[in-house]
Amino acid sequence: MKEVLIIGGGPAGLTAAKALADRGTGVVLVERKESLGGMARELTCKGIVECRNCGVCFAIDRAGDAIRNANSEVLLLSEISAIAREGDRFVAKIKTSPRYVTDDCTGCGKCVAVCPVEGKAIFPPTGSGQPRTFWIDRNKCLHFKKAKCVACAEACPTKAIDFEDRATNVSRKADAVIYATGIDPIDACETSRLGCGILKDVLSSVDAERILNEKGRLIRPSDGKPPKKIAVMQCVGSRTVKLGVEYCSKFCCKYATKISQMLLDTDPEINLDFYFMDLRTLYEPQDDFKLWAKEKKTVKLVRSMPATVNLGQNGKLLVRATGETDLDVAEIEYDMVILSVGMRASGASSELAKALGITVDSMGFAKATQELEDRGVFVVGAVAEPMDIEETAERAVAAASRIQKKEGGA
Repeated sequence: MKEVLIIGGGPAGLTAAKALADRGTGVVLVERKESLGGMARELTCKGIVECRNCGVCFAIDRAGDAIRNANSEVLLLSEISAIAREGDRFVAKIKTSPRYVTDDCTGCGKCVAVCPVEGKAIFPPTGSGQPRTFWIDRNKCLHFKKAKCVACAEACPTKAIDFEDRATNVSRKADAVIYATGIDPIDACETSRLGCGILKDVLSSVDAERILNEKGRLIRPSDGKPPKKIAVMQCVGSRTVKLGVEYCSKFCCKYATKISQMLLDTDPEINLDFYFMDLRTLYEPQDDFKLWAKEKKTVKLVRSMPATVNLGQNGKLLVRATGETDLDVAEIEYDMVILSVGMRASGASSELAKALGITVDSMGFAKATQELEDRGVFVVGAVAEPMDIEETAERAVAAASRIQKKEGGA
């Protein structure tokens, strides 16, 4: 049976893993985080009333497929320490860090409740990540310090805490490598004029999604109350020479429009102003969102990039922006501001990428070339160029097909 090494457990790596494993190809999937799902695990489903095709559930479903498929080996909290070509195959050395929690974990959360560390030292998987097994951060855990705390072990009903867990080093051989290290969101606080990191109720779109994913609704960090008037601002950190992200990240408009619709689904009385330079939902009909907004009396589309966000009266946020003609300047108060951020490629210029012969383009994305694929290295997903979950999945399936064709099947 042919073997494929997949680096990255986000939508690209997971989709490729399923496509290969379902056809009998062996897969070794290496993910440095504690769970599968990539950036998608931190996002929320936008379909409260109806499916909005955001793709979040697709990524999580693929994570479950990878875990259950007999042809897949999933290594979490793992990194490739070395990789080299030996003859016709790749040989990878992989280090897996200890989790200190076994598969007997049921995710009840009793361990977290009793952990005495401020900020906690034992955690559930991030967002909707799979599997739902908890993990311990050794650097924070008092058991590994002089205190020798065992509070979580005593509280665990299934005795899943294993303080004797140790790092392991394994070697794996593969006929091909899929490099799918995904993306990192742009830090909204790089654009300080919009209040990020200064004003509590200014959130990045990623933080807003995390809150929605955890609580099912938005609340103001400053007072825990639901916001009634919200500003959503597009292209924060994207399409700017100053921050080195000159490109459109491609998916931001799509997800921001769906978040906006979701917010109105949860509370039809919310007043929402949507600030944008260009509405680039790409292959999704832009007019659908415009028509939806036109039908909602509490939604307003504003073609403008706000200049500043400051603290107004009574804890409100004061947004200063021009109108579409740039001649009129308005200052409007909001309960919350959501800064819609784009992305940068993650790991495109890492030492591992260089070891595989991967180079980057002028925008910092990993180049997917025919020469690389002829050597058995396939660059897949948003590490190669901006794309959303749906396009990522399509590209991953296509790459899996090319690998199987190249190898002459399983």
